[in-house]
Amino acid sequence: MKTVVGNPEVLYLALLSCALTLLPAFVPIGGGLLTALAPFPLIVLAVKYPWRYAMSLIGLEGGLLLLGGQWQSLLYLGQCGLVVLATSGAIRRGWSISQTLVGSLMVSFGVGALLLAVYSTFVQSPIQPLVTRYFDNVVYVSQEYVRAVEQLQEGEDEQLTALVAALPQLVVAVLPALMVMGYLFTNLFNYILVRRYCRRRQPPLMLDPADLTCWRASDYLVWVFLASGAALLVPLELVSTVGLNVLLVTLAVYLLQGLAIVLFWGRRLPLPLGVQCLMLAVVFLIAGPLCVIVCAAAGLFDLWADFRRQRHHPLLP
Repeated sequence: MKTVVGNPEVLYLALLSCALTLLPAFVPIGGGLLTALAPFPLIVLAVKYPWRYAMSLIGLEGGLLLLGGQWQSLLYLGQCGLVVLATSGAIRRGWSISQTLVGSLMVSFGVGALLLAVYSTFVQSPIQPLVTRYFDNVVYVSQEYVRAVEQLQEGEDEQLTALVAALPQLVVAVLPALMVMGYLFTNLFNYILVRRYCRRRQPPLMLDPADLTCWRASDYLVWVFLASGAALLVPLELVSTVGLNVLLVTLAVYLLQGLAIVLFWGRRLPLPLGVQCLMLAVVFLIAGPLCVIVCAAAGLFDLWADFRRQRHHPLLP
């Protein structure tokens, strides 16, 4: 106990973890963003210090949520704990970023499904209402987005109204892909934060030595992409739905590879890092959908074009 109290870093990470975990449960402000960042301090604790530090903190937060009657937040904390265990365990074993992300996804969905079943049994509530509640939230956000677009675009009211009406059926069809992509982006963001934090602390802790801007998906993923695209043409609803979900997940992976390509070349601009990030943010705000399509296409065709041929000199003299 004296070691923990006398270590400012442990106290700082513990306070940050409590804030990210407990604030969304009791104060409905920025809950989604705070929940997404909740694994970050716990992963750092599990990587740099003994396991008991992170596990004890998770137990403390779970006890506080239990006392406050926040059962749903307790379920989210369980999912967060799975991400922490899988990611920190992979980092301790020296796994690559691809192995770490795949492992965290498999643990999250495998053990997460078991925790969901136990939770629904403990509170004597079936799983279907939980999934329905999540689905209703996704549909509500999607409909609000489309209505906002409808206010900006005149002359297309009928098309947008039809799109709003078809959103529930579309979201039901792609819900598995949305969940996988949500975990993928969240786990990757936390992994990047942990890498940067550990490298900048004293003494620096180097994780995977590979450069993230040089990351690329497996070459065999293109066959999964082609097979899922072909499944969309099969006149069976189940097969086409599965194909659509797999296609969206593979496109998300290629989007990440395309973003790595953009960062690879953007880093070679003779500009400070803050200016580079500001430029990328402005471009994505102005042409967001187009940038997503271009990045996903670049990630897909990088298998043949190799857009990141090694050049060590800057783009501009």
